[in-house]
Amino acid sequence: MLINLVYLVIFLILIYVIYIAVKAINTGMQAKNSNKLSDNIKNADYTYTENGSISDELIRLNDLFESEVITKEEFEKAKKKLLDK
Repeated sequence: MLINLVYLVIFLILIYVIYIAVKAINTGMQAKNSNKLSDNIKNADYTYTENGSISDELIRLNDLFESEVITKEEFEKAKKKLLDK
């Protein structure tokens, strides 16, 4: 009976360690994606060209926001940068 209790405790500890590992990996992946998106926004030139207009860029930004590729803050920052030019 005591050995079963020890096995149960070991099993619960193992489950907890796996939970912490998955949570850490998920947090790291989110941070990596966030950095990648912010770099893309910083490097993007949001001025309009002969082939596109500001409204086309706003539509593209809105599509990225609605598909949850960029956050609300990133959307607002990019929109402000686009409209200030």
